[in-house]
Amino acid sequence: MKDLDREGVNDMDERIKILVVEDDNEINQLLCEVLTTSGYEPQPAYSGTEALLYLAEEQQKWSMVLLDLMLPGLNGEEILRKLGPDRQLPVIILSAKGEPHTKVSILRMGADDYITKPFDVEEVSARIDTHLRRSRRVAPADPILLPLT
Repeated sequence: MKDLDREGVNDMDERIKILVVEDDNEINQLLCEVLTTSGYEPQPAYSGTEALLYLAEEQQKWSMVLLDLMLPGLNGEEILRKLGPDRQLPVIILSAKGEPHTKVSILRMGADDYITKPFDVEEVSARIDTHLRRSRRVAPADPILLPLT
């Protein structure tokens, strides 16, 4: 199995690309800085429409999406629906919508996590690391690293 180190690079030296979909410029920049500091490769998107364009690029291999719900163009719920519930790509919602029924609805729709704004940067960073570890664990095992018997 491939292990992620703290610098966001796995043992095959592939960059971990994270799409940051947030229309507030300051929050988007903050998240991108946190991701860069952690060794990940963030790509900012400022609308739902822009996010879908990035997600449709076949050459991009996204490892995660950080997604706001209240976006110009397509909103976060529409993007989540388009991604579908059976995807392997982890999606963490970052939203000012803090009502319990909204959180439950979005999680049942297929989001992997829900963080309410304002958020603690260290908590967001820890949750990103945790979800990336989990998503790598469900990937097929690397036969070279399996124990020899």
